Amino acid sequence: MASLKNQAVNSVKLTSISMLVTSVLQIAQLLILGRVLGPEIFGLIAMVQIVIQFSQLFLEMGITDAIIQKEKVSKLELSSLYWFSLFVGVVLFLILLLAAPVIALLFNESSLTAMIQVVGISFLILPLGLQFQTLATKKLEFAQITKNEIFATAIGVLLTIYLAAFTGLGAWSLVYGHIATSLIRSIPWMVRGYRDLETRPQPVFSWTAIQGFVSFGMYRLGSTSINYFTTKIDQMIIGITLGPVALGYYSMAMNLIMQPVQKMNSMINRVAFPVFSKIQLDSSKLRRAYLLITNMLTSFNAPLLAGVIVSAPYAVPILLGTEWAESIVIIQILCLYGLFKALGNPSGSLFIAVGKVKWSFYWQLFQLGIIPVVVYLASLSGEIVIVALAVGLLRVVLFYISYFVRIRQIIGDSLAELTLSIIKPMVHSAIMLAPLYIINSQLTGMEPIAIIVIDTIIGGAIYGLLMILNQRELLMEMKSFFQKRTAVKGG
Repeated sequence: MASLKNQAVNSVKLTSISMLVTSVLQIAQLLILGRVLGPEIFGLIAMVQIVIQFSQLFLEMGITDAIIQKEKVSKLELSSLYWFSLFVGVVLFLILLLAAPVIALLFNESSLTAMIQVVGISFLILPLGLQFQTLATKKLEFAQITKNEIFATAIGVLLTIYLAAFTGLGAWSLVYGHIATSLIRSIPWMVRGYRDLETRPQPVFSWTAIQGFVSFGMYRLGSTSINYFTTKIDQMIIGITLGPVALGYYSMAMNLIMQPVQKMNSMINRVAFPVFSKIQLDSSKLRRAYLLITNMLTSFNAPLLAGVIVSAPYAVPILLGTEWAESIVIIQILCLYGLFKALGNPSGSLFIAVGKVKWSFYWQLFQLGIIPVVVYLASLSGEIVIVALAVGLLRVVLFYISYFVRIRQIIGDSLAELTLSIIKPMVHSAIMLAPLYIINSQLTGMEPIAIIVIDTIIGGAIYGLLMILNQRELLMEMKSFFQKRTAVKGG
C-alpha cells in the first residue's frame, strides 16, 4: 500500500510538471503564431484545430479509459483492441479525406480542404503508439510518459514556430507541426511496445473479446463529444457566420483567458472531489465545502481577471502586435465568461462524489441546446463584440440555472450565501481596478511594460489588504480545507 501511495504521489508530481511545461509551450506557440501570422491566418488555424481536436475524441473512443479501468486485460483483448484502434484511425483518415471539401464549404474557406486532408495523416500515426502509452499509464510509469510528452510537444511547437516565422507557410505551419508531434509522440511507444513480449500485439482479432471495451468507450465518447461541442460550438458558429478574422480575434481572446484559468484552478478542483466524497452523506458539510470552494475560486480568479482587464490595452500590442487591437475589448468582455466558467467546474466533482454522474451528462445536453442558439442570434449582429458579450452573460445565467436545477438539490437552499461568496471578491476586485485606471491615466508617457509592472504591484497590494481586512476568515478556512484534503489522502 505504501508503495502504491508513493507511486501515486510521484505520478501527480510528474503529471503536474508535464502539464506545466506543455502549457507554457502551448501558450508561447499561441502568442508567437498570433504575432507572426495575424488574426485571419490565426482564424484558419483555429478552424483546423477544431477538426483535429474533435477527430481525436473518436480516435480514442474512450477505450483507453476502459483499458485502465479494467483490472486485468488478456493478451487476446489487447491484440484485438490494437488492431481495432488502427482500423478506427484508417476510417478517420478516410472520413477527413472525403469530408474536407464539405467542412471547407461550411466555413467558406476553400484553403481548408487540403489542410484537413493532410492533418488526417496523423490519425494513421497516433494509433501506432496509443495503446502502449495507455498501458504505461495503467502501470503509473509517469516518468517516461512525462519525458515523451514534453519532448514531443517541444519539438512540435518549435517546428510550428519556425515554419510560421521563416517559411511563409502560414496556417500550414500548424499542420506540419501537428504531424511531427504525432510522429515523435507515437514512434517511441511503438518501438517499446513491440520490443516487449507482454505488450507486443499478436496477429489475432476477436470482436467478442472487445465488445465490452467498445460499449464502455461509446458511452464515454458520447459524454466527451457533448462536452467538446459545448466548449467549442461558439467558435464553430463564429467561423461559419463571421469568418476567419472574427474567429481569430475570438479564439485568441478565449485561449488567453481560459488556458491560465483552467491550469491554475486545477489544483482546487482536484482537492474538491476527495473532500466532497468524504462528506457526501452530510448535506450541511457539503454546502459549507461547496460555498468555500466557490469563494476560493472567485477570490483567486476575480482579481486575476480584473488585472487582465486593466492590462490588456498595454499587453496585447506587446505580445501580439497592433493588428490585434480589436481583440482587446473581446478579451476584457470574456473575463466575465472565464470567471463563471471556472465557478461551474466544482459542480462536476460534487455530482460524482454523491453518485449523480448522469446529471452532468444531461446538463451538457441542455447546454448543447442553448449555447448554439444564443451564439447564432448574437452573430446575426455581425459584431464579434456582441457575440462575446452574449457568451459572457449566458455563462452567468447558466451558472445560476445550474444552481437552481442541480446544485440546490444536493446542498439545499443557499442562494444568498452563494451570491455573497461571489460578490464580495468581485467588489474587492472592482475597488482594486478604480485606482489602477486613475494611475494609468497619469502614466501616458511611460512604456507599456512598466505600466503593467506598476499595476501588478499596486493591484496586488490593494487586493491583499482587502483580503486581510474583509476575508480573513476565508484565509483560515482555506488552510483548514487543505488540511482536510491531506487527511483524506492519508486515510
